[in-house]
Amino acid sequence: MSFLDNLKETTKNLGGKMAETASDLKEKASDKIEIEKLKMKISSAESDIKSVYTEMGKKLFEEHPEYLEKFFTEEKGKIDELKATIAGLNDKIEAAKAALKDAAEKFQAVAADKTDDLKGFATVAFKSLKAGLEEAKKTFDQEKK
Repeated sequence: MSFLDNLKETTKNLGGKMAETASDLKEKASDKIEIEKLKMKISSAESDIKSVYTEMGKKLFEEHPEYLEKFFTEEKGKIDELKATIAGLNDKIEAAKAALKDAAEKFQAVAADKTDDLKGFATVAFKSLKAGLEEAKKTFDQEKK
């Protein structure tokens, strides 16, 4: 076999191996995608299970507190503490809202008073200016004669 024939054969073999490798990689990538999809489905199902457990626990807590006293004393105590904390925070929010409302009402009252003061000042200033202009006109008219 000649050098060119060997080169041709090697190139042909290399091309075939590359195509085969590319096909294998494509198949492996497809498998990897499928694995990730299955993992996502598992994760979703596990999340759904946690939601069901949560609902079960909530129902048990609300409808059969006697079981909680018997089996989950510590956890019930934590829940009661958290509910008290939430109630306290809601009270603080309501107090802050009331304080904001009072401050807004006071601001509006002060603004209304100041607006009235400004109107009064503007009226006095306008009357004074008008009187001054009338006086200047009289003076001008007298000097003109």
